Amino acid sequence: MKKKIFFAIAGIFTSSIFSAQNVSVFNDVPFYSMYHYLGEGQTMPPEAFSQIPAGAIRLHAYEQDIISRKLTDAEISSIGSSVMMNITLIAACDNYDRIAGVNLVLVPKGSTSYTFNQADIKRIEIGRFITPFMNKNKLTTQVPYSYKVDNISNILHDSALAASYDFWIEFRADGYSAAANTEVIGCADRTDVFRGNLEFVSSGTPAPTQNFLLPISYRDNLNNYNATDVPGQTTRLVTFTLEQPVANASLHLITSNHGSNPAGEEYVRRIHYVYLDNELVYEYEPGGKNCEDYRQYNTQVNGIYNTTPKTLRGWVSWNNWCPGDAIPNREVNLGNLSAGTHTIKLDVPTAVFKDGQGYFPISMYLQNSTSGQIICAEPSDFKITSQVGQTSTLGWKENGTSTNWETVWSRKSVYTPVYEFTHQIENTPIDSQSDLTKN
Repeated sequence: MKKKIFFAIAGIFTSSIFSAQNVSVFNDVPFYSMYHYLGEGQTMPPEAFSQIPAGAIRLHAYEQDIISRKLTDAEISSIGSSVMMNITLIAACDNYDRIAGVNLVLVPKGSTSYTFNQADIKRIEIGRFITPFMNKNKLTTQVPYSYKVDNISNILHDSALAASYDFWIEFRADGYSAAANTEVIGCADRTDVFRGNLEFVSSGTPAPTQNFLLPISYRDNLNNYNATDVPGQTTRLVTFTLEQPVANASLHLITSNHGSNPAGEEYVRRIHYVYLDNELVYEYEPGGKNCEDYRQYNTQVNGIYNTTPKTLRGWVSWNNWCPGDAIPNREVNLGNLSAGTHTIKLDVPTAVFKDGQGYFPISMYLQNSTSGQIICAEPSDFKITSQVGQTSTLGWKENGTSTNWETVWSRKSVYTPVYEFTHQIENTPIDSQSDLTKN
């Protein structure tokens, strides 16, 4: 669907006497099955409410379980300019990989509760992660996730926002207990799926600045068959209007590819293109990570982690994310935006969605602050520049400031350690290999 966005807030970020400390937002809170407690007269267990903080609320619905609470003035005052968000997910009775995450919600000042789709709240996603295949009876039973989120300090200390809104943190983990009821000892008839902790760890003194924030979308599904702005294509269009120019604007973007049917979108890497006013400003290809690092958390037998470790190339050839890993918080530098109307387009032209299955949940917001994370720009234009006899030379374009790279050499369509080796490259984006043989 095309979206026109008109809400934006620009305010002064004020600082006061500051003492950084850890803010524990949630500690050992329980999550429950997203497919239970939905019918008329059905009620959640008492523990669903007694084991969350005082003043917290639970937003439970179809394919959704969220715990939310308001940050206190004292907690906000203690959050500095450099912020890490740390999450620990604890196994209970869901042994499959699910989407989970954390949101920051702007709720009208003085509210003690709100509903998920309430018209006058503003929600941005500040972290998304994938739960692993966990058996609660096997070690390891806890999974850590961390995010650098300096930019939320500017939001929390924005005096204009604080005059109209309270700041709530939503902790979301949408699980389902049906498989674990029969596959995991001790889970029969249980509906609790995970437990979790969430904290902010900060340092540094907030400095006064002009903050700009424009929420755009939260987990809006994108595909090419029933959730697109261009029929038959995987395209999202968002139009927004700025009353004033915005300097140093960044698009904060979270996407993840889902569809677990054979040849589904989870298993095929696609290049994503981001355009501002019809000009390409960013491209990325999700995945490309070695998921062996997360095998330790996947203690339930599953179709992704079999008994034999995969090679690096065996993983990066297909995976969009790893069960047990964080989804990247991407940042697109849009530069200085003029007042007036602008359009952002996210396009994934090669996506197929075989058999009309799969979806990409898209979250976006604009801010004139960055997260502070170190982001390695993806190289491009990777190609064979010369091939003579048994020697091949490769080249690629470095799009950032990296001076060190790693190349992986192997036989085509063969993913065994015997035929795979890596080169460490320094200074110049060129590599070559001799003594190659025909596949």
